Amino acid sequence: MTKRLFDKLTKEEIQKAYEFQRTSTDWTFYSEREFIENLFSNRFNYLLVVYSLFVTAFAAINGKDNRLIILGLGLFVIILISLTIYRAYIKLIINLKILHQLNENHVFPIIGKESKAKGIIALWNVNPIIGIIIPLVFIFSFVIAILLISCNYWTF
Repeated sequence: MTKRLFDKLTKEEIQKAYEFQRTSTDWTFYSEREFIENLFSNRFNYLLVVYSLFVTAFAAINGKDNRLIILGLGLFVIILISLTIYRAYIKLIINLKILHQLNENHVFPIIGKESKAKGIIALWNVNPIIGIIIPLVFIFSFVIAILLISCNYWTF
């Protein structure tokens, strides 16, 4: 019995799918990785721009009610963008997991072996920071600001 690395796929099934992609289509797991990484980083860049726009609008506007409206709208938009980032993050992680499981002649396994041989280790993975942690920090900063202003702990 073959050990399952994924919920539905075995290593042999992944290798078979990759060989089919290479011979029958123009789209492979590598093409998908490139597409998803670009999508992931572009959405994260949009998140940074939108967050800074709402923070700037918050600082530039006067009045408690106006600031609460800006924070509420900002929170709504940031949550929506964060959901799209999270979706791209999940797809990227699955794709990277697949690429690392291809046979030893492919790029990812070769780089992994060489990195281990040289003793190179990653201190932390950047993808969860971009895909989960930073969006949550942005969301919580808006929620905390809304609560502080609503309870009159932050006055202007």
